[in-house]
Amino acid sequence: MTNNGFQYYGKFQGVRGNLLGLPGWARAILFLFALPGILLLALSIVAIVCSLAALLLLTVPVYRVLKAFAGQSIVAREVEVSGEPVVVQAGARRHVDVKIIE
Repeated sequence: MTNNGFQYYGKFQGVRGNLLGLPGWARAILFLFALPGILLLALSIVAIVCSLAALLLLTVPVYRVLKAFAGQSIVAREVEVSGEPVVVQAGARRHVDVKIIE
């Protein structure tokens, strides 16, 4: 842990000690005032999860239908290797001989 890490940890422990040093009724009032922020944080996490679920529920079935409809078509493109045009298919593997010259 760096020096800054120790400083932050020390500050955290100081705040924690101050909060625990308060009487119970004061901590309850502090919690009541913090409650709206805690609820908003929880609601934003729920909103992120819901939007991610909606994204997946809408796109995955369309992706599967399109994949089934299009089949396993492979896109081919032409590249130039050592001055010769070579047709390379996406996802296809090609054996390449390598000669190391020292």
